[in-house]
Amino acid sequence: MRKILFTVLFLGLFATVASAQQEFANVELPMRRAEDLVTVADGEGNVCVYFYQSGKLYFNLLSPSGQVVSSQEIPWRWNEQPQILGTRVTDDEFMFYSRYANGRRDYVRPFAINRRTGAFRSLQDVLLKKERGEQFIGGFVDADHAYMLYTDKKQNIHLYRDAGDAQMEKKTFATDKMPRTRGRYDREAELIFVHPDLERTVFAGHHRSKIYTRGDKVHMIFDDFYTKGNGNKTTTEILTLDWNSGQTEYRTLPAFENEKDPNFNSFLHNNMLFRVQLAKDEMNLVAYDFATLKPIKDYSYKGDQEIAIKSTPVHQRGIKALFSPDNTTIEKTSKVMKNLANGIPAITVDSFGDSTLQLTIGSYQPPKVNDRGNDYSRLVRTPDRYVYTSRGLMMIPGRWTPAYNIPSYYLDSPYYSRYFYDPYGQGRNNLPSGPGISTYFRAVLDNENLEKVKSDEVVVLQDKIEEYETELKPEPEFKTVYRYGDKLHYGYLDRKTRSFRIVEFSQDQPRQEQPQQQ
Repeated sequence: MRKILFTVLFLGLFATVASAQQEFANVELPMRRAEDLVTVADGEGNVCVYFYQSGKLYFNLLSPSGQVVSSQEIPWRWNEQPQILGTRVTDDEFMFYSRYANGRRDYVRPFAINRRTGAFRSLQDVLLKKERGEQFIGGFVDADHAYMLYTDKKQNIHLYRDAGDAQMEKKTFATDKMPRTRGRYDREAELIFVHPDLERTVFAGHHRSKIYTRGDKVHMIFDDFYTKGNGNKTTTEILTLDWNSGQTEYRTLPAFENEKDPNFNSFLHNNMLFRVQLAKDEMNLVAYDFATLKPIKDYSYKGDQEIAIKSTPVHQRGIKALFSPDNTTIEKTSKVMKNLANGIPAITVDSFGDSTLQLTIGSYQPPKVNDRGNDYSRLVRTPDRYVYTSRGLMMIPGRWTPAYNIPSYYLDSPYYSRYFYDPYGQGRNNLPSGPGISTYFRAVLDNENLEKVKSDEVVVLQDKIEEYETELKPEPEFKTVYRYGDKLHYGYLDRKTRSFRIVEFSQDQPRQEQPQQQ
C-alpha cells in the first residue's frame, strides 16, 4: 500500500512538472484596475506591454531576453479611455492607434513607443474628413496601415487609410453588386479583423463577418446571412476592396438551403479559404483556392462515423455547473456531431513555420442574457458564520436559499453582495451570464496536400496554452496571447506575486516547472 501511495504522489508531482512551460519574463507591474491590456512584439524579439489604468498609460519595453528595458507611466491628458484599434511595428517604433469622437467629428489619435529605448511619443490627432450620414463600423491595423471603416444609407463603404504626415486618405467603394440582407447592417454588426495575433479559438472564429488584408486589398468575407430575393438560400460572400484601383469585386461560394440557425462558417489562411458546415448528423469541411474558388480538398462525415481528421479529442468548455468541471471531453461518437452543431459553427487556421496547418473546428454558443431583476427563484448561498462556543471557534456553513428570501438591498449592494455566492445572478441586467460554451477539436494537416498528419507527436500550441491556463488556480484576472515569431506568448497577472508573467510556447521546447497562483 505504501508503494502505491508513493507511486501516486510521484506521478502527481511529475504531471505538474511535465505540464509546465518556459517562462519568458516576470515583470512587476502596478496593475490593479486595468481597463485595457495590449501586447505587441517586433521581429527582433522586443516586446511592448501596454495597459491603461486610472487615467494613465503604462508601457513596459522588454528585451529579447525578457529583461525590462524601460518603464513608462504617462498621464493621459484626456478624460476618456483611449479606444485602441490596433498596433503595428515600424522601423523604429511600436505604433498604437486609437479613435476619439467629439460630436460628429472623428479623430485617429496615435502614440508610439521607441522599440529600443522605450521613449514615449504622442503624435498629432488626425481629423477624418467624413461626410454627413457616414456611420462608423470599425477600425483595424495591419502591418502597413491603419484603417477606419464607415458606411452610409446606400451601404457604400468609406475606407480611410493613414498616409503619413498626419493625414488619412479616403476612398469610397460601391456595393451595389452585393444583395442586401434582410436586416439592415446585419453583416457589418459582426465584423472583426483577423490579425496574426488573433487567438485561434472557436470564440474568435464564430464571427460570421471577417476582414483580411493582403497587400493593398481588403477582403471582407460574410457567412450564412439571409439576403433579399434569395429565399432561404445562404452562402459565403467575398467582397474585395482594391485600394489602388478603387474597385470592388463580389464573389460567392456554392449556396446552401438553410431554414434554421447558422450552420456554416469560413476562415481565410494564405491563399486557401476553409469552410466548415455542421449539422446534427453531418460535418463537411472544404478547402478552396482563394483565387479561383475551386475546391481543393473535401472531408465529409455523417451520423456515427468517426471524424478521422481530428488530431485531438472533442473538448467542451464553459459549462458553468455547480458540480461538474468546466472542461469536459466528449468521447461517444453518437454525441460528437450533436454537440458540435449546438452553436454557431466556427473554424480558424494557423501555422508556425513547419510544414503543417493547425485547424480549430467546432462551434460557439453565446451566453444567455442575464436579467437578475426577474430571476428571484435562482439559488443563492448565504455566507459562512463563525461563532465562539465552549469548544472554541466554530463555523456554521451557509445554506442555499432562493433569492426571494434575501432582501434585494443586500444582493444589489456593492458592499454586501460580496458575502453571498450568487453564481446564477452575478452581473448587471442584460449582461451575459457566463463565458459561453465552446465545443471543438483540432486537426493538423500537411500544408501541401491537406492530408492529416499521422504522427503521435503532433503538438498544437493553442492546446498547450489552454492546458497551462487550466492549471492556473484561480483563473487570471488579466491575460493576453500574441505571436512571437513562430512561437506563442501567454501573458497573465499572477495574483500571488502581483507580477505580470509571460510564458513561451513553441513546437519543440523543453517543459519546466510551473508555480501555482494563490
